[in-house]
Amino acid sequence: MNRLLPASLVAIACATAPGASADGLRRPGFLGVQVEGLPAGAPQAPGLAVRALVDGGSARQAGVRSGDVIKAIGGRRVTTTEEFVAAARQLRGGDVAALDVLRAGDPLRLEVAVKPRPPESAPDLDVDYGAVKVDGHLRRTLVTVPRAPGPSRRPAVLFVTGVGCFSQEIADPRDNVAQLLYGLTRAGFVTMRVEKSGEGDSQGPACSSPQADMAAEVRGYVAGLRALKADPRVDASRVFIVGLSIGGVEAPLIEREEAVKGVVVINTAAKPFMEYLLETRRRQALMRGMPFDEADRHLARVLRCNYAALVSREAPQDLHARMPACREEIRFPAPLAFMRQWAALNPGEAWRAVDSPVLVVIGTSDWVATVAESPYLVEMINGFRAGRATLQVIEGMDHGLSRAPTMQQSLARRGPGEFEPAVLEATADWLRRQAAS
Repeated sequence: MNRLLPASLVAIACATAPGASADGLRRPGFLGVQVEGLPAGAPQAPGLAVRALVDGGSARQAGVRSGDVIKAIGGRRVTTTEEFVAAARQLRGGDVAALDVLRAGDPLRLEVAVKPRPPESAPDLDVDYGAVKVDGHLRRTLVTVPRAPGPSRRPAVLFVTGVGCFSQEIADPRDNVAQLLYGLTRAGFVTMRVEKSGEGDSQGPACSSPQADMAAEVRGYVAGLRALKADPRVDASRVFIVGLSIGGVEAPLIEREEAVKGVVVINTAAKPFMEYLLETRRRQALMRGMPFDEADRHLARVLRCNYAALVSREAPQDLHARMPACREEIRFPAPLAFMRQWAALNPGEAWRAVDSPVLVVIGTSDWVATVAESPYLVEMINGFRAGRATLQVIEGMDHGLSRAPTMQQSLARRGPGEFEPAVLEATADWLRRQAAS
C-alpha cells in the first residue's frame, strides 16, 4: 500500500535535526511549500508555481512567496512536480540551498537554510527514534510506547508496511496507518516501524534502486524485530508481526528468520505473484467497465509482458523494443529486482515454515487484494497446521483501511477515506488474547 499524491500538487515536507542526530542519521529537510505545474504555454513555463507555504517551513523563512515560480533547487532545474520532489528529497536539515524563482517575471535567487522535518509526535504516547544496521547502513526505526501505567515489559508489534517508496513517519494522526498503530499503542502494545532503504532518515541505496530488493527489505525488518525484542520495555516472548498488503507476503519470510508469538496479515496476497496479478488486473479492468473480450486481450498482454519481465527476466529495453505495448502493461510500484523476487516466491513454502498462530484480515471492499485470497490463505495455513489460522472479514473496508461500501466506490475515490475502526478492534482483540495465552 503506497501513499499517493495528486500529480498536480505536492506538499513538500522534506526533513531532520540540524546536522546529525546521536545515532548518526540526518533528518530530511522541511521546505514547507506546495507547488503545482504551470499550464502548457504559460509565459513563465517551464517551472512550478508556489501555491501555498507552510508555517514553520524553510521556504517561508527564506522569503518565498505564494505566486513565485520555482525554476531550480540547488542548481537543479525542476519542471515537473516529480522533479521537484526528487530535488527536495536530497536536502537535509542544516543544508543551505539556492532556490531560483521568478517573481512577477523577474529572476531571483533565494538562499534557503534548510530546517529539519519536525519529529513525529502524539499527545498521549511516546514516539522514539532509533536505528538498526542493515547491510552496513543505518535504517531509522520509529517506536511508539504507551504512556499509560502498565507492566515494565509490554507486548509489542513489528509493523510491516505496504509496497513502494515512502517514509513511514506519520505527519498526520488522522492517517489510517497512524490510527491503527496509535490505537494498538493505546491498547498497551509497543509498536515499531523500520524505514525502507534510503527513505526518511535512513542511509543506504535509494528505495527505487536495484539494491533495494525484497530480500534487503526483509533483512531490514528482521534487524528491527531483533532490536524490538531486545528493548527493555518489551516482553520478548510476546512480540508479534502485523503485515499490511505486501507486508503480509513478507511476514512469513521475517518470521522464518526470527520467531514471534503470532502474525496478523491485513489485505494481503496469498497466491503466487503472476496468478495474483492476473486475477487482480482482470477484476480491476472489469470494474472500470472494460468489455469482457477486450479484458481477455488485455490480460493476454499483461501475461506475456510480465512473464517476460519478471520470470524470463528480459531486460526492459529489449522487451520494449520487441513488444512496445509492454510499456503500458508493466507498471511496478517497487524496483524490478524486488518484483522479480516476489514473482519467484513460493507463498505456500513460505507459510509452511510458520509455526505461530495467524490472524488473516480482509476488507470486503478491497480491490487491490481480493477477498478470495484470504480464505485461501487460511485454508493453506490450516492445511499445514490445523487450527493455526483464523479469518476475520471486515465489511465495507478497502485496501487502505478506509470505509467504502463497495469495491467500485473505493476504486472511484481519490485518496484515502475515513478509517474503519473495526480493523483496529479485530487486530487488538486477537493480539490481546494471544499475548495472554
